[in-house]
Parts: sequence; structure tokens; C-alpha cells
Amino acid sequence: MNISRNALAVAIVLLIATPIALAQSSTGPKLYRWVGPDGKAHYSDDLPPEALNQARQELSAKSGITLKQVDRALTAEEHVAAQTKADADAKADEAIQKAKQSDQVLMSSYPSEAELKRAYDDRIQQQAESLKTIRIGMDSQQQNLTSLLNAASNLELSGKPVTSDLAKSVAIAHEQMLQQQQSQMRMEAQSASLRLEGEAVITRYRTLRAAAEAARASTTPATPPPSGSPKG
Repeated sequence: MNISRNALAVAIVLLIATPIALAQSSTGPKLYRWVGPDGKAHYSDDLPPEALNQARQELSAKSGITLKQVDRALTAEEHVAAQTKADADAKADEAIQKAKQSDQVLMSSYPSEAELKRAYDDRIQQQAESLKTIRIGMDSQQQNLTSLLNAASNLELSGKPVTSDLAKSVAIAHEQMLQQQQSQMRMEAQSASLRLEGEAVITRYRTLRAAAEAARASTTPATPPPSGSPKG
């Protein structure tokens, strides 16, 4: 197709003039358009104070082109709600990223479910040994406390006062007994928590392993069937 030189020159001028005109329209006089409480659209070359917080459009007074769209100003309650949502979204994103990192560490640290289970079994066994040690100490402390109480009881039965040293020993032994009971309860709670954690982690590991195997299967090309023996 042939284009005359005059037509080509006109097209070039138009291409050059269009962005210039748009730039001029953006810097020229403006009109403001907003919808008032009455639901009617209002136009003005000067934005009145009552419309400052309203959603509005800024238009070119020459071309009518929309230069800018301004949203309605948020109320104080809306600002708080928006900030609360933004904070919650940020925390959720952070939790998701941490969960992904945890999954990556889990998969890279344990090549098989058996190794993961063995690691938890070892930790559970260590806690069981610690709990056994606490119980042995409690039995010994119980015997000591019983002996001290018997001594105090024998003094009272014989009409003799309980010495201050014996009373102090009874109080100390009783306090130590209470501390060991608290240690036992904490260790038992930790053991129960570790078992639940192990079950949850192993279940998660199975899910991740199945997803990884499914992904590998979907990307591995199918092996073509062997060709039949040539006919003689």
C-alpha cells in the first residue's frame, strides 16, 4: 500500500501532537466532580470544604478527560479497621512463610519417615529417663520426709517438744517434695506434648512426601511399552 508524503507527514504530526495535548490538558484548568449527600453529581472548578473528604474525579476543563480519581477519605473507625486487617494479613503471610520454611527443613532433614519417627522416639525416651530419675528422687524424698515426721511424732507422744532443727528439717523436706511433684507434672506434660507433636509432624511429613512424589510423577515422562518381537 502506497502512502503519500503529505499523509505520512500529517500522521507524524498527529503522533507528536497527541501526547503534547494530553500533557497540556493535565496541567491546565481542572474541574472537580463529586456526588453530594443528595445523590446528585456536582461540578466545580474549586473544591468546597464540604467535598474534601468525598470521593471525586479531577477532570481537564478543556478536554473533559479524567486526570485523577480520589477515593473517599476513611473515617477514624475505618482507619483502625484497615490497619487491623493489614496487621492481620501481614501476620498471616509471615506464618505462611514460616510454615513453608519449616516444611522445607523437615523434608531436607529427614530422608524417610522411619528416620523422623526414630528422632522423636529418641527424644521421648530421653524424657522418660528424666521422668524416671525424678520419680526415684521423689521416693527417696518421701522416705526422708516420713522418717522426719515419725521422729516428730515420737517426740510428741513421749511428751517432749519437737526441736526447732527437726521442725525446720520437716519444712525443708516438705518443700522439696512439693518441688519434685511440680517437676514431675511438668515433665509428664512435656512428654504428652512431645508425643502429640510427633504424631502431627509425622502426619505432615506423609502429606508433604505424597505431594512431592505426585509432583515428580506428573513431570516424569511415561516409559513407552516394549516393542513386540519381530515376526519371523
